[in-house]
Amino acid sequence: APILSFLIFIIVLFSLQIIKGPAYELRAKTNREQFSILPSIRGIIYDRSGEVILAYNRKSFAVSIVPQNFPRIKEEKDIILGKLAILLEMDKDEILQIMEGKAYSRYGSYVLKTDVPFKDIVFLAEHNRDFPGVYWKSKPVRVYPYNDMLSHVLGYVGMISENELLELADIGYNLESVIGKSGIEKIYDIELKGKDGFVRRIVDATNQVSAEIIDKGAGPVPGNYVVLTIDKDIQAMAEKALDKRIGTVVVSKPSTGEILALVSYPRYDPNLFISLRDKDFFKNLTLDKRKPFLNRAIQAQYPAGSIFKLVVALGILDSGKVPPKKEFVCGGGYRVGDRFFSDWADHGIVDLYKAIVVSCDSYFYQTSLVLGPEAIYQYAKELGFGNKLGIDLVGELDGTVPNPEWKREVKGDIWYDGDTLNLAIGQGYLLVTPLQVNALTNLIANRGVLMKPHLVSEIYSAKSDEILYRRSSDILVNSNIGKEDFEFIANAMRGVVTDGTAKWGGAVFSAEVAGKTSTAEVAGRETHSWYTAFAPYITDDPDEIISVTTIVEHGGAGSVNAAPIVSEIIEAIFADVSLETARKNIWKKRTEVSARGASREIEEPADL
Repeated sequence: APILSFLIFIIVLFSLQIIKGPAYELRAKTNREQFSILPSIRGIIYDRSGEVILAYNRKSFAVSIVPQNFPRIKEEKDIILGKLAILLEMDKDEILQIMEGKAYSRYGSYVLKTDVPFKDIVFLAEHNRDFPGVYWKSKPVRVYPYNDMLSHVLGYVGMISENELLELADIGYNLESVIGKSGIEKIYDIELKGKDGFVRRIVDATNQVSAEIIDKGAGPVPGNYVVLTIDKDIQAMAEKALDKRIGTVVVSKPSTGEILALVSYPRYDPNLFISLRDKDFFKNLTLDKRKPFLNRAIQAQYPAGSIFKLVVALGILDSGKVPPKKEFVCGGGYRVGDRFFSDWADHGIVDLYKAIVVSCDSYFYQTSLVLGPEAIYQYAKELGFGNKLGIDLVGELDGTVPNPEWKREVKGDIWYDGDTLNLAIGQGYLLVTPLQVNALTNLIANRGVLMKPHLVSEIYSAKSDEILYRRSSDILVNSNIGKEDFEFIANAMRGVVTDGTAKWGGAVFSAEVAGKTSTAEVAGRETHSWYTAFAPYITDDPDEIISVTTIVEHGGAGSVNAAPIVSEIIEAIFADVSLETARKNIWKKRTEVSARGASREIEEPADL
């Protein structure tokens, strides 16, 4: 028996090595090991409550292609491309363009289309031999449950581009990465993305997968959760209050710098980018003259108009060059040389307080010449203008604060007194962002301290719930201007609402509001409508103060068109009612204002 067993062993060994050896060697050569990406689950984004979900993921399918396994013979290639184009509802040339992208390796795999209907996946699975090199997999798709709400804050995601891949390949991005293209999705992409995993595929000579193996530690790691400072309900109210007028609204907490709402209109629905390669949709948005991609709160620059008088007023108080009680004639304009600079109304005799309340241009024409353009420039820079504020969004602009040196370098011209007069009333070459105006409001509400504006409060792990990052409130500006000077300006802003330009439009039933209107001139077009305010005007708890700033592009008078937007939001917040109820409350207040009359003599507070 031992001899028989030995003979059998020799025969089998001979068969394996000599007779079948070449066949096994060929099979070993034709069985290939490939790696395929297992996408991570992108982190959820919450509003400030930590409970309201603003962005999440749903299960979906994606179709990918591996060029290495795709036919190389042109006729075969064209047949498969034609079938694939019909199935995925894509253009054949578009698929070729994707396959031939410079950044894409022949040995990699990359996504042709996401959110592919399940019936098409079933078809691919049943006819997999007809589509060599084409694979499907489960791939999460981003969902924004509130559609276009917060589109300029959240942003959107899309397939990684060639340029992005070249830049980010070294830090874990790959051909199949879905990355943030704008907003929070972009600036916090590393946190939200997570870490992709890998699966090993054993592929035979016919390009069929014979086995899939996920090695230990090779699974995907989900992205972290991000909690915003945004209050979803306040955001909804602010968007409703703006009501499809082109412009922006910013609501924030002066004590912390938290942004509670940030609205820019027109908006776009980031869910419509779900196919990730809808070029026509993207192109149409890009060509829209209303610029729906533009985040007007930080990426648009406007003349500030009369709101900038608050900067000049702080300079007057701080420098001591013009006593605040000194009176000037506000008689409809002021002449410098042979040029007359008009005022919007004749207000008689005014001092600084009344000049702010009634928004007298003539007062600021005259006092700006005493203060001088360099001083105005320096005060504006100290108070946050002409610089990025550092909000955690991409694309924030600096704005422009002109001075003689700027005009010489940029315009190639000298500075005239007329330039100083224009600057004093927020016109001329001055450009600001709405966020900067909101920051000035916060600075006054805090009596000289500006906290850095921000949108993210904390980030925590999706796996362990461990808090990885918690935002502290950072001081951006601690002004050298005296607290009493900021108190003066706050009192004057309160006067704007009780006795001045915002007496009707800025009326609020449930809180004492301090504000400033502005009607900014635009050459050849209707004026921009501004209003910025904070409430409550006086409180023992700074944390309860909110500020609201809005601009309506070409909206006309700020007191008529912008102020009601802000007052409705403030009323809704402090009365804890819907926007509709807030409007009813405000109309009641306006009726009282109209009954009392708006023409009574303005009285300054006794302590000024």
